[in-house]
Amino acid sequence: MGVLTAASELLELSTTLHKLIPPRTGDVDRTLELREQRFRRLLRYAYANSPFHRRRLQGRDLETCRIEDLPTLSKPEMMANLDDVFTDRSLRRADLEAFMADHANFGVYFKGKYALCHTSGSQGQPALVVQDKHAIITSFAAQFARGNKIKRRFLPHIGRLVNPARMVIITQRPGFYPSSTFFNYFPRVATPYIKLQRMSVFDPIEEIVQRLNDFQPTFITGYTSSLEYLAREQEAGRLKLREGGKLEQMNSMSEPLPSAVAERIETAFGVHVTNSYSMAECMALSCGCPVCRGSHLNSDLAILEVVDADNRPVPKGTPGSKVLLTNLYNLVQPIIRYEIDDIVTMSESPCSCGNLLPLIESVGGRAKDQLWIEVNGQSRDLPIYVFLAALDNETNLAEHQILQTGVNTFVLRAAAQAGKELSAERLRAYVHQSLASEGIADIIKLDVELVDRILPDKSGKVSRAKNLYGQASDADQSVAGASSCAIA
Repeated sequence: MGVLTAASELLELSTTLHKLIPPRTGDVDRTLELREQRFRRLLRYAYANSPFHRRRLQGRDLETCRIEDLPTLSKPEMMANLDDVFTDRSLRRADLEAFMADHANFGVYFKGKYALCHTSGSQGQPALVVQDKHAIITSFAAQFARGNKIKRRFLPHIGRLVNPARMVIITQRPGFYPSSTFFNYFPRVATPYIKLQRMSVFDPIEEIVQRLNDFQPTFITGYTSSLEYLAREQEAGRLKLREGGKLEQMNSMSEPLPSAVAERIETAFGVHVTNSYSMAECMALSCGCPVCRGSHLNSDLAILEVVDADNRPVPKGTPGSKVLLTNLYNLVQPIIRYEIDDIVTMSESPCSCGNLLPLIESVGGRAKDQLWIEVNGQSRDLPIYVFLAALDNETNLAEHQILQTGVNTFVLRAAAQAGKELSAERLRAYVHQSLASEGIADIIKLDVELVDRILPDKSGKVSRAKNLYGQASDADQSVAGASSCAIA
């Protein structure tokens, strides 16, 4: 990196950091103004430079139209028209895919200026996402400025120059997937602020423990399942981060963070676990709150519409059926009212931490992985917490996974801690007791499988709940003809 380039990036990073200090009282109007300005800029730029969006926006007044009046965008539609979606008319999907096929290109900017990633395809077809360096710096600055407690308002991070944060990221091995992309393209000018180590969920746990004990990180970011695994190592006395006194915060990403799991991690390490909600299509969507379980929507950088199945907005405090995402800072690949089937609930009240950005109260997971049951001919959600409350009674449990295999039919896969044993009958009894407290024990059939380990899928993540049967709406005909089964 040349001196002028480094100076330019450092100036951009510093300026962006300062702009992204969380708004307090009196700043909210300014945040709304920024959102409106960026939304209109996005529409104008997309119309002028993207043939795909020009067709979609044709005939609309880009200075006054409401976002609700614009068409929604599905992932298959975006991918089928990707070459026309890009505002840089030299970008071609075939070239991008060829570039990503070469592992030597991890962390390399395509054409010297574009960061690339793709989604895992957990919602079906994978998506390819292109961002420029400004978007990457914006994502990094948002997390750094808003993802932890601000101790001062003037130059809040200047102390990191003399005492750099020590960050560990535990995901899978480097690749073009979203959680790796943030660190693949980690701004080199940020190295005075942060010392970074990357670890893989596929590394031997003994190696991870040794490296963490040696490094003594300030922050750890990882999948919920990997943080839970570390908590067990800390409880067993093999991991010694609490004793080291350096750890300030842990951040869960990519997987749901049940309260019971968060409490276990916090009890083990004595620090708060934040919960970030983002995706490849908008990595700066939110930052985990350093006080509560939710995450703060960066509403000056993105618009998140929480809607029902018919794209009608739902009230705050009510879970939606999906969200519509508009990314306000990525002009290379405009993403406007993009459909994502995450079940999100926005908080009705401001956050107690004082940050006035909207609070995402919870993310329930994707609709296709929601568990459900049929009761008296009606389908209803079955929260995974019904199972988690039961499993908290089993101290020998290391890992678990809940699978829905049919109407009112589930499988609990469970792995014991090293040197311990599990009883399938005892686990079944615990779950039965929890289901009985909800009045549904007699309609659910549960099988228990004891396994040595529950391996991550190809994305490196462990899905604690997986629906292998289908959504209730997809299975109505099957539901109508099914009979309830007593628990085995």
